[in-house]
Amino acid sequence: MNFLAHLVLSPGGEKIMAGNFFADRVRGSSWKSLEADYAQGVLLHRRIDHFTDQHPLIREAKQLIDARFGLFRGVLLDVFWDHFLALDFARHTDGFVLPEFAEHAHQTLAAHAPVFHPDAPRIIEAMIRGKWLVGYAEIDGVDRVLRQMSQRFSRENPMAEGAEALREAHAKLAAIFEDLWPEMITEFGLHRSKFIGKV
Repeated sequence: MNFLAHLVLSPGGEKIMAGNFFADRVRGSSWKSLEADYAQGVLLHRRIDHFTDQHPLIREAKQLIDARFGLFRGVLLDVFWDHFLALDFARHTDGFVLPEFAEHAHQTLAAHAPVFHPDAPRIIEAMIRGKWLVGYAEIDGVDRVLRQMSQRFSRENPMAEGAEALREAHAKLAAIFEDLWPEMITEFGLHRSKFIGKV
């Protein structure tokens, strides 16, 4: 699961959402020095990643992606799941509206970003400018995200061509997501906030 899914799977408040989102910035056991709700969000992120990494549906999904993507197949799937979540966001989130949820997430993350890293606010600025969260709903948006991700790796990688893998296996991957996502909600729950309305 990538940015959008982690934000959605953040019950318990804004600090938990922020901890879940910025968890990759928190190394090892340094979460212990964070305020309790931030720490809970970091640990939630790790639980989500462990749950999906070990899930048989993920192994099945990896087989649908060309072998030339190698170890990057897991990274691609994280982004692809955000695509399928965004594609029918209201149905997958009990009626949340994607642009409204994205705005709430931007405000929440901007408020809490400095806790995690001096450069964290720049990530949020880039997210807002690039319309990452709402952009996941379109394959072109996925393509932009994957090309940006490709440039962040220090070694040569096939990530920039990942959108083609999504197009090739779209229907089969969508079916897997339909099986996987209800399990994610049951296991982790949905974010709730007075700022998020329903359709």
